[in-house]
Amino acid sequence: MSLQGKVKAVEEGFATIEVEPRPECQGCHACTGLLDGEKRSTKKEIRVKTENFAVSIGDEVLVDLHPGEGTVAALLIFGLPIAGFIVGMALTPWLCQLIGSETTDLWRLISGSAGMALAFALVAIAARTRQAEKLSLKIVEVIKTESQDSKEKSAE
Repeated sequence: MSLQGKVKAVEEGFATIEVEPRPECQGCHACTGLLDGEKRSTKKEIRVKTENFAVSIGDEVLVDLHPGEGTVAALLIFGLPIAGFIVGMALTPWLCQLIGSETTDLWRLISGSAGMALAFALVAIAARTRQAEKLSLKIVEVIKTESQDSKEKSAE
């Protein structure tokens, strides 16, 4: 999923891009998550890594994830909590033995939910690390710069 946008602000290593998902995009609905569940026609400002691109305010850019990074991010965000739920349910007999209670479906549900909550907490903590920044959107192409726009207008 790549998005085209306009640079609104630039800071060291990052740029704030105003994006609007393409009208022809009707596939994976990842942009809905990116845009906080808002309508696809709604413009949204997102923070992206500039990597090896020198951009300035007003530049038109294309942002995307590098191949494979979206899969890793999806596994972390969705897979880890599911694994936490399963591990929590598997540990129910041990936990019930510790507290001296009988293993029931209710205890399995409670311990599974606790395992999932712990996994979500780990994801939230990991999302704030430098390693997680490697999985964020990046500028992959500068389409048109502000200086090119002004040259085109002055040529007319």
